[in-house]
Amino acid sequence: MGHQRYCHIAIKPVVTPEGITGYRGTATDVTLEVEAQARVEYLSRHDELTGLPNRVRMREFLEGKLRAQPTQAHPLAMLSLDLDKFKPVNDLFGHSAGDTVLHEVSARLRHCIRDYDLVARQGGDEFILIISDIHDRRYIDTLCERIIAELTRPFLINGNEIVIGASIGIAIAPHDAVDAGELLRFSDITLYKAKSTGRNRWVFYTPEMAEQMVQRREMEQSLRDGIKKEQFRLVYQPRYGHDSSRIIAVEALIRWDHPELGLIMPDQFISLAEETGLIIPLSDWVLKTACRDAQQSLHGLSVSVNISAVEFQSWQVVDRIRDALQQSQLDPARLEIEITENATLWNPENSLEIMLALKKLGVKLLMDDFGTGYSSLSYLRNFPFDGIKLDKSFIDGMPESDSANTIVENIIGLGKAFSLSITAEGVETEGQLQKLMMMKCDETQGYLISRPLSLAALQEQIAVLDSAAQERIEQNSQG
Repeated sequence: MGHQRYCHIAIKPVVTPEGITGYRGTATDVTLEVEAQARVEYLSRHDELTGLPNRVRMREFLEGKLRAQPTQAHPLAMLSLDLDKFKPVNDLFGHSAGDTVLHEVSARLRHCIRDYDLVARQGGDEFILIISDIHDRRYIDTLCERIIAELTRPFLINGNEIVIGASIGIAIAPHDAVDAGELLRFSDITLYKAKSTGRNRWVFYTPEMAEQMVQRREMEQSLRDGIKKEQFRLVYQPRYGHDSSRIIAVEALIRWDHPELGLIMPDQFISLAEETGLIIPLSDWVLKTACRDAQQSLHGLSVSVNISAVEFQSWQVVDRIRDALQQSQLDPARLEIEITENATLWNPENSLEIMLALKKLGVKLLMDDFGTGYSSLSYLRNFPFDGIKLDKSFIDGMPESDSANTIVENIIGLGKAFSLSITAEGVETEGQLQKLMMMKCDETQGYLISRPLSLAALQEQIAVLDSAAQERIEQNSQG
């Protein structure tokens, strides 16, 4: 009772033997078929998980609004939104928790907009908002501020408090474009800018962004070609051990000999390699080349290789380092892996297990750029580091700055309390070296000892560097 049914009725006229015309037919209940068709129609325009409009419905809505021809006085805004820190939710709490978060996100977004605006799910953790008939541009800033506030408010899922955020890229019609495809592209470009310049923020499109994106794509393709054609080379910067009075290790540093742009330093392409996943083949090449060079040409010296935070999130790093050692036959004790302290923050428990697995291989672990992130006693106590490398920013102020001297002295004392070797990076003056020796720093690295050298130059200079450094140490000791 009370349920609506759908029937299909087929009728045809018939004539009885008496000559009377009548009708005969059949009625078929097609309720299930009609409901199924309606469901298919709904799903073709809506996201099944959140119930939000999908890309198809969003595109229809957008094109309809653009046909109404928004004006400079009453523009339309397209907001591309991407959740920050969402991937760890799936990894740590499971996809069911992730789905619940997405469902709650959609509800909070709907709550932020007006009845005649639209929020759609692009897929994954990406959303689109279409805001029309804007009377004051400041309304967009107010809206974005409200959205960020809503999405950074903790989500309570299965007793767990989950905190995420969001980045937003904004394109305006007709100011930036009047074509739906162009608006989508521009807001997506701007979203990338928002994410790369700091999370939990919104950015408006400017024409320069499209040009930068083209340049980025060209650089990415160039980087892929460079890896295939082996356009990279390693240089090595020595570390001098004060106790042994000689060069005891070298740090492998990558350089890109670009056929058109010339020499490119790592700070110009490593972040791009990390974002595109190219860091893995690039890092593999560095690991294997450094291990081979150390085994074949740098007898007795240890070699240190930097591993990025992106690589350190995966257990593959253990297998990759094992493969490099096996192929080169290098003694694992001569390989040092440099890890920034921030690399361990993404998932401390997983990071600890990876570090313990690396220690089982026999390699040494150094905390790179110590002091630039979240250094604390607990980090040194909880993770199996063999040494720390003091960041250059601390050394720069020495010996003139009393505060710099005090900080460095305290860090050296802290490291020694945990039986860690201490390396001072960026040592460039005799005054810095003398002060560090007084503080019983174990090793120094920097232009005062040597600039990064090619393998051939390093081999030729080892004896000279040892002698010069030894003479410098003795002079400072006497001074």
